[in-house]
Amino acid sequence: MGTKSRKKNNVNRKRNIYILGIGMGLLIGVVFGMASGSWIASILVCGLLGYGMGYAIEKTISG
Repeated sequence: MGTKSRKKNNVNRKRNIYILGIGMGLLIGVVFGMASGSWIASILVCGLLGYGMGYAIEKTISG
């Protein structure tokens, strides 16, 4: 495996982890929004928390 494909895989992995974190955050935001009645605030807060979760996962994996 060459250096070029390793770099490409690292970029793709990082992007996928962030997408996964934000997606999970939005899903949780919808559930909390339905429960609380405040959709927009819940989705925004949980989306940001999902982004932070993606960042934490990426830093944990990459060391």
